[in-house]
Amino acid sequence: MQEMEKISTKLKWLMGARVLMVTALLGTSILLRLGYRDVFYLLITLIYILTILYSLLINRVSNLILFSYLQISLDILLETFLVYLTGGIDSPYTPLYIISIISASIILFRNGSNAAASLSAIMYGGLVDIQYYKMIPSMPTSSYSARETLYFLFIYTIAFFTVAFLSGDLAEKVKQTGKELISKETDLTSLQAFNENILQSISSGLLTTDLQGRITSFNRAAGEITGFSFEEVHGKCVEEALGWKTGYRAPTPYTLHPTPYTLHPSNTPSRRFDIETSRKDGSRLILGFTISPFKDKNGEDKGSIWVFQDLTRTKEMEEEMSRRERLATIGELAAGIAHEIRNPLASISGSMQVLNRDLDMKDEDRHLMEVALKETERLNSIVTEFLIFARPIQLNPKPCNIIELLAETISLAKKSRDYRDDIEILTDFHDENMYITIDQDKIKQVFWNLLINAFQAMPGGGRFRIETRGRSSGEGIEIVFEDNGEGIKKEDIGKIFNPFFTTKCSGSGLGLAVVQKIVKEHNGDIGVKSAVGMGSLFTVNLPSVMGKT
Repeated sequence: MQEMEKISTKLKWLMGARVLMVTALLGTSILLRLGYRDVFYLLITLIYILTILYSLLINRVSNLILFSYLQISLDILLETFLVYLTGGIDSPYTPLYIISIISASIILFRNGSNAAASLSAIMYGGLVDIQYYKMIPSMPTSSYSARETLYFLFIYTIAFFTVAFLSGDLAEKVKQTGKELISKETDLTSLQAFNENILQSISSGLLTTDLQGRITSFNRAAGEITGFSFEEVHGKCVEEALGWKTGYRAPTPYTLHPTPYTLHPSNTPSRRFDIETSRKDGSRLILGFTISPFKDKNGEDKGSIWVFQDLTRTKEMEEEMSRRERLATIGELAAGIAHEIRNPLASISGSMQVLNRDLDMKDEDRHLMEVALKETERLNSIVTEFLIFARPIQLNPKPCNIIELLAETISLAKKSRDYRDDIEILTDFHDENMYITIDQDKIKQVFWNLLINAFQAMPGGGRFRIETRGRSSGEGIEIVFEDNGEGIKKEDIGKIFNPFFTTKCSGSGLGLAVVQKIVKEHNGDIGVKSAVGMGSLFTVNLPSVMGKT
């Protein structure tokens, strides 16, 4: 099929070249008044008519090779007719045979050139014989002797076959070279596709940069890890494309170098460093980079190769393990101290309540006593929260309707001192009867802490939404707590579950730490998304049965 398309293209070029040549050659003869004007008019007309006919047939003929032989043969016949009318052996147009032979070699290669040379020799030889033996009375008589006539015939025959041999051989070499080029191109395309498939199939992110540090390639895994497409990062520096700046130091211990490696490392060995940035959607992303020089086959620098992995999950697990180890260490000591503080604190609080009730004090003194009692109560609350956090949790799991538990907690929270009338609570419960196995008291503590935190995050009022829905895994429930309050700073999001971390003047920093601990003890997880001025969204995932995740 491809071969036929090539022949069709060559035939179209031949038809166009034929018209141009005849118009130029014979038209010039007419303009210069070289004689035979009627003959030239006739030939030009015939060529134009045949060209139109060829154009109509070329897309309808199934056998283009036979069609090519037919066109070449007709050209040779017309050339013979022109030579006959312009003097036979004395005609200046005999070399036109050579053009047909070359055309045949271009379209039909060696076989075509040999056939054209043979037909040209036969037609020219027959015409010379007819002229020499005066078989056509109207034809001019030859002035050459038998030897001279035979010599001319021999010379042109040799010329025809020499041109056929040379042009045919050249055409065959071009054909063979074309096949080799196609084969090489196919091999190169296959190799490129193979290499591309390897690069796109590896699970590690891979990108390359030029000598100016601009990204020139970006594999599929790199896009999946970062969330960016190749079009979005192409031509950008790595730091700009992946969202960190030169000189940036991540707020975690996982940045091994204070500045990312931005210089071309052609004269240095491969280097490795970790960096914390964010995905396209804004979520946290920790990447481990290995940078190597990118050289061509001559050893010249072409840029750099950056291979990276997503270490976010690994680093978060390390953070969690480190947090648990710290908590386990201080938990035993702190729990004992807190317990010892709680006992005298209860005695002090009781004594102060008796004194406040029995003593006759001035209003100012009574106000101070109430402040002291309130602070004693707050201190007791902090100690209680700390004991919950520090001691191992003993769960008492039972089947529970999570919707009823949420409704009960919301009702209690509305009676707390942190709730105000300018806070609107919206609920969107997926199902009124969603039963899961949990420790009811502990999960109520989770809901309570999240509700109170939301109320405190909206000092000017706002909207608070609670939504429940089934998990995508089909087991368990997902509970969303969303407010439109002050939000959390980006640099603080990774710290909010740390014990004693708080941005509030009077907060203990234990509320969210307790929430996370209770949720994880239920084999669940809690996530957060927040932006300053936009509010926060906490998502609590709980399995339907404890022990399943």
